[in-house]
Amino acid sequence: MNNSLSQCVADICGLELATLIGSYKYSVFGGHTVVLEGHKGIADYTADGISFSLGKSQLKIVGSNLHIKRLEKQFAVVVGKISGVEVVAYEK
Repeated sequence: MNNSLSQCVADICGLELATLIGSYKYSVFGGHTVVLEGHKGIADYTADGISFSLGKSQLKIVGSNLHIKRLEKQFAVVVGKISGVEVVAYEK
């Protein structure tokens, strides 16, 4: 698909273009909210850390009093006191 067609499809689906083409995007808001698009499921979940599978890597959110406020296919919102976010490649 060319970029203009891909962007059109992403707009119709209400997704970011990066999510549509198999990638991911995350944003941190005010140290208390993380919005993630393009995840492939929950890998680990505790009040101090939540990890999402990204395919060949994981997005790890660390902090305190963390919980998933919204979870949909490829979309999640995590809230709590966010102290860090990192992407870690799976070991081969």
